[in-house]
Amino acid sequence: MQQNEKIQMVSQQVVFMMDVEKIIGRNRLTIRRWWLEGKFPKPIKLNGSNLAWHIETIHEWIEQNIKPPFQPRSATAVIK
Repeated sequence: MQQNEKIQMVSQQVVFMMDVEKIIGRNRLTIRRWWLEGKFPKPIKLNGSNLAWHIETIHEWIEQNIKPPFQPRSATAVIK
C-alpha cells in the first residue's frame, strides 16, 4: 500500500455517535441540538439509520471551536 492510499484511508474513517460523545465530552442530545442549530457538523447516515461523521470533520470542528485549556500566568510574571 502506498503512502497516498494510507492517507486517503485515514481521511475516510468514520466515528459513530458514541465515539463523538467521548471525543467532545457531550451527550447525544446536546450534539443533536448543536447540529440542528448549525453549531456542529451534520452526521451522515449509514445503512439508513446509523449516524456517523468523518473523523476529519470532527477534528476540524474541534480545532475551530474548542479553546485550549486555561493556563494561568506564572506568579513571578504577575508580581513586579
